[in-house]
Amino acid sequence: MSRLFGKPVHQCYVYPDFDLALARFAAAGMGPFFVMGEETSGMSIFRGEEHHLRIKIGFVYTGDTCFEIITPIGEQKSTYGEFLERNPTGGLHHIAYYSDDFDKTLAMLADEGTPFTIVQDLREPGSDWSIEIYCEPDGIDNPVLYQFLRPGLFDGWFDAMREAAANWDGRDPIRDARPLMAAALAEAPR
Repeated sequence: MSRLFGKPVHQCYVYPDFDLALARFAAAGMGPFFVMGEETSGMSIFRGEEHHLRIKIGFVYTGDTCFEIITPIGEQKSTYGEFLERNPTGGLHHIAYYSDDFDKTLAMLADEGTPFTIVQDLREPGSDWSIEIYCEPDGIDNPVLYQFLRPGLFDGWFDAMREAAANWDGRDPIRDARPLMAAALAEAPR
């Protein structure tokens, strides 16, 4: 898909045990991790029904490659919970790309011969504005999903995390992601 969308923003792995997953990536020398503990992540429309998400989420860079790690909290209706039902030990869940027009992106995929269906739509709290969508190719069992994000919204946050990893001296391997994220969102174009 890079030929259509350019460089991926990140790749996400969903695991049943968040701390064990972080330890696995840390054993490869990656860090620091930017985490958000147990978060309620706004409104999610999953397979046509509204649900609130509770997840643990972390990001880590190695060079220009960003890995996202997610663990759903409790039983929930979400693409993450559905993934763990299919893959109890976890694994690659999605690859993220930027899109400034989700409908246009989905139409382009259909024109390329691979129609996709939106599985989950995450919206800005208090509005109908989609921040990101998760899509799966039609007719594929247990597919790798594609996430499409609004460009510009999270750029400063990803840049700050990448810079921290490039200059990381091994100290403070687990950091709170929220201050960096809040600063980036405050400066993001809308």
